[in-house]
Amino acid sequence: MAKVVEGHRRFLGFKKTILLDRKLLVDLIDQCTSGSLNWDEFSSAVNEAHAGRMGNPTNRLMIQDRPTEEDYFYANPEECLQSLGEQLSST
Repeated sequence: MAKVVEGHRRFLGFKKTILLDRKLLVDLIDQCTSGSLNWDEFSSAVNEAHAGRMGNPTNRLMIQDRPTEEDYFYANPEECLQSLGEQLSST
């Protein structure tokens, strides 16, 4: 379901969607819970780690002989996205 929401947000005008680094986030949460990180350190570490992980539309990857590793259409519907400056038509 998260992939569908991500694709829908991209379709509606490239709304920001953060692609989480789950492994790092779990590690940071564990450190914060154990007390080795305070809230300010945790917050800045999360912001720093995810600064370049915004889900902007990109060309979908087509991997020959490995269709299970391709980008999902509903997560990155590049063919449905309007070009910059182009009006969205209702056909």
